[in-house]
Amino acid sequence: MKKLVMFVTGFYFVLAIINTSFAGRIEKVGEYYRYFDDNGSVARNEIVEVDRKKYYFNDEGYAVFNSWVEYNDNMYYANNEAVLETDGVYDIEGYKYYLDSEGKLKKGWSDDYLYYGDLEDGYLLNGFQELEIPKDWATESQEKTGWFYFDTNTCKRVFANDDPYICKMVGNKRYCFDQNGIIRTGWRLIKDTTPVMKGWMYFAEETNDEFKFGEAITDTWYAVEPPTEVVPSSEVRYFYFNGQGQPRTAPAGKYQKVRLGEKTFLFNEYGYAVYGIHEVSGEYYYFGPDVRDCSMKTGQFNKSIDNSNDGASFYFESDGRGISGVKSNKLYYKGKLQMASPEQRYAGIEVGGRVYLVNTSGTVMKNKKKVKDGDGLWWTTNSSGMVTSKEDGADYTKAMPPELSEDK
Repeated sequence: MKKLVMFVTGFYFVLAIINTSFAGRIEKVGEYYRYFDDNGSVARNEIVEVDRKKYYFNDEGYAVFNSWVEYNDNMYYANNEAVLETDGVYDIEGYKYYLDSEGKLKKGWSDDYLYYGDLEDGYLLNGFQELEIPKDWATESQEKTGWFYFDTNTCKRVFANDDPYICKMVGNKRYCFDQNGIIRTGWRLIKDTTPVMKGWMYFAEETNDEFKFGEAITDTWYAVEPPTEVVPSSEVRYFYFNGQGQPRTAPAGKYQKVRLGEKTFLFNEYGYAVYGIHEVSGEYYYFGPDVRDCSMKTGQFNKSIDNSNDGASFYFESDGRGISGVKSNKLYYKGKLQMASPEQRYAGIEVGGRVYLVNTSGTVMKNKKKVKDGDGLWWTTNSSGMVTSKEDGADYTKAMPPELSEDK
């Protein structure tokens, strides 16, 4: 039984073979090496396997090393020991190449789809690449091509493993990849959270002046329809995405005020800024008339801004809270002006444990003696407009807060 022994000395190497009856032998001839079969014939222009290693012998019958080899329309690479590299990625002359289990250079997708070799020269692609999708892949919309990202160091395809999607930093931007490694856009559920909206991110569907195709929306407002899996609505809403690409959200079932720049906004659990009048921790606030103007408002509003359409005016203090009490000789509750109806003429309304008498315009009636209301019953007030006495049968009217808005 003979054994292959290999010595490496500088640029050259020595192969010594003691031949078995079936393996042939490799012998040194001058500074080169040749393979002789059992009949003594020299191997020429062929690949020979010895001790599970493959070698290529050229037309003159010499082993080739540190060189590309073309054989039967396939490319191979012989290393500095003349062994053909197999089954892996190799750095060759400043480029990476993938050689399969037989040592063949793979162009296009590798057998495991981890790599993609240039179709002309075979070097592995890296970075963003738009490529043909393998026909046997099942994709969400049966695309023929897709955008992929291959790691710039390893040239491996980036893809999600256990989860449907993965969010990965590329440079200083975030991108979404599915289990095939295709870059996905629009709303994507990256992780399960409570509230559920916090786990969603939005990825740009086209390149514009601010974002590139596939890039996560971050550090900005963005107007878009919410994901139908969370809010079955086709109405465009305004979302604010933080630096990690998460939308601002409130705890489940609640609202949260957020100061952004010089303005304050109200977010719900579904992640979008609401407008109209909303209650937060027992106080009423006004967040503008529509989706395009939904920051918190302060001061007086002289027309109905709630859903009652009764013509009442409103007043919100500097911190945004609807005032409860007297302001400019008008009576308010939770920000809404309290008025007697035309039929009442005057109404005694309790606000903050005190009963005030107001007329049909909401003006507080001060220092009045036996003022008759619409039912012919009289009321008396002091210098603050609070009721000091009333005729039997004259009932107080319940203070009415604004009508709250839906999640607009």
